[in-house]
Amino acid sequence: MRWPRLGHRAKGLTVRLLLMLSLALVPLGTFAVMQNDRARTEAKRSLDTSLLSMTFASIAGELALIRGALGSADALGSTALKNADRPEDCVEDLKDFVDQAGLFRFAGFADPSGRMICSSSEPAWDFAGTEMFAALQDGGGPVIMPGPDAAGEGRAPLVIATAVEKDDETAGYMIFVLASFALDFVREYGQDNDPTNTIIFNGDGRLIGAQPRDTDPDAILPTARDLGSFAYNSRQVMRARNAGGDPRTYAIIPLLDGQLFVLGAWAPEDLPSSDQPPASSTLGFALMVWLVSLGVAYLGAHRLVIRHLRRLGRQMRQFSDGKRDDLPKVLHDAPDEISELSRDLRHLAETLSRDEVQLETALGEKTLLLREVHHRVRNNLQLIASIISIQMRQVDNSGARDLLRGLHDRVMTLATVHQSLYKLDRVTELRADTLLDDILRKMISISILPGSDIKVGTDLQPVTLDPDQIVPLALLATEAMTNALKYVETPAEGPARIDIRLSETETGEVCLEVTNTCAEDPDAAEDTPNGGQIGLHLIDAFSSQLEAEAEQGRVETGAGPSFRVSLRFSGRRSGDAGTESAA
Repeated sequence: MRWPRLGHRAKGLTVRLLLMLSLALVPLGTFAVMQNDRARTEAKRSLDTSLLSMTFASIAGELALIRGALGSADALGSTALKNADRPEDCVEDLKDFVDQAGLFRFAGFADPSGRMICSSSEPAWDFAGTEMFAALQDGGGPVIMPGPDAAGEGRAPLVIATAVEKDDETAGYMIFVLASFALDFVREYGQDNDPTNTIIFNGDGRLIGAQPRDTDPDAILPTARDLGSFAYNSRQVMRARNAGGDPRTYAIIPLLDGQLFVLGAWAPEDLPSSDQPPASSTLGFALMVWLVSLGVAYLGAHRLVIRHLRRLGRQMRQFSDGKRDDLPKVLHDAPDEISELSRDLRHLAETLSRDEVQLETALGEKTLLLREVHHRVRNNLQLIASIISIQMRQVDNSGARDLLRGLHDRVMTLATVHQSLYKLDRVTELRADTLLDDILRKMISISILPGSDIKVGTDLQPVTLDPDQIVPLALLATEAMTNALKYVETPAEGPARIDIRLSETETGEVCLEVTNTCAEDPDAAEDTPNGGQIGLHLIDAFSSQLEAEAEQGRVETGAGPSFRVSLRFSGRRSGDAGTESAA
């Protein structure tokens, strides 16, 4: 007994999926991906460190010149401060420094107010009115800015200014102008692997120098960013696209206590090839493991589950679409769980098919019985109407004859309703416009003789209601039409007119209006519908059955003075009229 049970379990869906998915080697693939990711992270960190080092080395010459100028400022500052009372000695010292150094075009010393005390040559600008002086006033260390091109070199020289302190107070300022050729010289003998573009700028985002010289910072930087946004306090490497959409690697290094910065922009082709992230073989192995896992999982799921579920789905759709002749087949070649499910589906289909046959038979019998009831009720009502008609012809009193005629019309209205219900396949719905049109035509043919000057207009839009609403609506319309035919009068202009309108609003409200022309003088119509006739009371009763209130009274229309009966109630089948009409 044990072996058959083991064989039965081996055919189960869970066991088969476990056996297929065990070939995927998921742990090995996960480990390979982790190792590859670690190797790429280390390679990227090594590349970033190398780019920072090469970017710093590319401006090592300029940085050495600037630091030399700052060192000279410290040395000459104390000497210039001692000779401040002897300007001619101070000028001589500064001239000797500029001549001997050969790297500076100007050297000067200014007092705390910005007034130039002594200089190697006559300055070409008013130091007290420059942005550099204002920046020095704010404190924060030396200031480095591009200066005026007084020597006609075709590019702005570099101006370096630093404060000279005495007893912890600012006693003056040393100003140096670094010659442009000195910067060009150190750049010409730079390293081989320089950034694609090198930009030196100060903390305010002002360009100090660039390599190549014609570099446009707006084209090098990413869109919507300026040099000031790269004034970081630490070394950083970031990757973005420049304004032209080309990928760039940016290396940013702060210099001189945050007063000076360098930005190296590296194009992909200029990156050092030896530092590119390696294409590790583990990535290919991990990819292969992943593809094998997907393939095995897909084949196993498709062969064992998906194709059988699709067959079950097709069988269920065919059964739901009404194809009862071909019941769902049992999937014997599927795993046990799905095979059992297909057997349950077939049993369910057989049960539903048997119940549907019984329900259709019972429904047909009940429908036939209900139609027979409506047929017999119509016949009985027509018989009653015939008796009333016979009695009406034997009555000589006009008032009694009118009462019998009204009763005859009401009975015929009910007979017409039951006749319409008898003709319908679905007795739960009835087209109100079709029924009213039938009733009104019969009343008009009986009450309006040929050659009469009474004009009747109908505007009956498609409206579908159930029998609980259609019966009181039909009786109400009959009473309103009876009163209109009885009391219609010819106005001063135009013929006598009766208008019947039926419509349904977008919100599902049904509107019925019956309007007839009447006399000009309201006092001349005391025996008209204003006087509280039985028809008006019946209209109020029928409107109450529709959970509405009929409005009755005189109105002014295009045909002249008129009397109108209007009713507005909520249709219980809002939106079905259009469907019935289309059918």
